Amino acid sequence: MEDIEKIMKGSKKDFAYIGERLRMIREELVKKDTDNQITSQFSMKKLAERFDMNPMTIANVERGTISLTTIKLALYYYTLGYNMMWIFSYDNEFIEKHNIGENVVYQTDVQEEYKELESSIVDALMTFKKKI
Repeated sequence: MEDIEKIMKGSKKDFAYIGERLRMIREELVKKDTDNQITSQFSMKKLAERFDMNPMTIANVERGTISLTTIKLALYYYTLGYNMMWIFSYDNEFIEKHNIGENVVYQTDVQEEYKELESSIVDALMTFKKKI
């Protein structure tokens, strides 16, 4: 897939690599979590519950079916630190799989801590100004 015309004419099998990468990520997350396909929060069943869908939908995506679920899973994995370009680029050999630095600011706990830090700085500056 070198240019937009090839992409537009691509068949389902031309994009099967995306499903394979999503499967690789899920299996990596399972291994890091409990290393158990049944009890892990990243099992097909638990992911399907999280997204309110049938586990077979996730299985179909991982086999290469491109759908809205493909995008949902990719976005979910993005929030966990995976690089969307690594997932979607045909030739990803030189693209980092993890992209923690870019999306860390979107994580809720980091945002809350940043707000607290910002508030503390403003309070400290106001106290300092009053003393001048």
